[in-house]
Amino acid sequence: MIRALSALGLYGSLVLVAYGCSSTAEAPPADAGADAAPEEDAAPVCPVAPTPAPFVKGTTTLPMDGTLRVNHIQAKATHNSYHRIPKATVPEWQYDHVPLDRQFDEQGVRGVELDIHWDDECGRYKVFHIGLLDDLTSCTYLVECLVAMRGWSASHPGHHPIFVQIEPKFTSSAADGERLAALDKEILSVFERPWLVTPDELKGSAGSVAEGLAQRGWPTLGEARGRFVFYLNTGGSVRDAYTFGRKNLDGRLMFAEGNLDEPFVAIQVSNDPIGDADAIKRALAKNLIVRTRADSDPSTAKTNQTAAREAAFASGAQIVSTDFPAQVPSVPYFVTVPEGTPSRCAPTVAPQGCTSLAIEDPSKLAR
Repeated sequence: MIRALSALGLYGSLVLVAYGCSSTAEAPPADAGADAAPEEDAAPVCPVAPTPAPFVKGTTTLPMDGTLRVNHIQAKATHNSYHRIPKATVPEWQYDHVPLDRQFDEQGVRGVELDIHWDDECGRYKVFHIGLLDDLTSCTYLVECLVAMRGWSASHPGHHPIFVQIEPKFTSSAADGERLAALDKEILSVFERPWLVTPDELKGSAGSVAEGLAQRGWPTLGEARGRFVFYLNTGGSVRDAYTFGRKNLDGRLMFAEGNLDEPFVAIQVSNDPIGDADAIKRALAKNLIVRTRADSDPSTAKTNQTAAREAAFASGAQIVSTDFPAQVPSVPYFVTVPEGTPSRCAPTVAPQGCTSLAIEDPSKLAR
């Protein structure tokens, strides 16, 4: 990121704006005169609070729903799933995503990543990459993104669980706990708990999430079909606050990253499928779900470099993220799950007899 900002010659002067206390600041119009009304006088346009929807389990059952588990899936996900190409011509930002429900419907995406910034004016979370520089988005507020996902899911209850990576873009402060409580509250304003596969469900009657994972494993696809798995992609004080000092996730909605031997860990992010190959293998051996990336720089896609993509799928990682979930003009590279419908059985961990149609069957996807 620093390399990208330096290329613009803006790093020294704008990094405080991009990562400062307010994520909603906007540059004044170029033709604003001395008599223009102060921007702070304009009332913010805040989203209407959604109403949480009850989870209605679909009637779809597939032949191995009682055998296959959530960690037996290998699915395509998108990186910065809300992202639209900005005016700034930074190579790393030259990728564009359609709205989330269209990604699910048209591109076979079953995992998304949302970067969140606290908006003091509305008291809500906004979704974008970097303020002023790379802030174009297909859904401005987190609740808008979640409602779009819920709407598609409700009309397609046969889908296998969708993975939602949440990356907080705020720094350590005394407000960490308060902001994280607000994050869970926003999720619950859209999804009632039964929509979600939660750490408490994985823990069950065991002493920790890790113990529950070792004893019973992830829920079966029959139990998880039509639902969502949220996980927090951050470390440091934000992760520590969410895990009550790296102790547990009791009552929380999202999973969190940590070391493999920590009691709350069930999901791991290892973004380099080549350099992190051993780490991915160790995590999979413990029944963890792993997210990795098929590509990390649009310039490699434009030259059709596929080594990372092939390594990501071969690794067995369940969530393979990309900036290019579908083919676009002038870019030969794109990502699709080999023999997926749209997902497939995860190599190295799925049991014998597993087929892509046992993971998700397009003919039984919608109501």
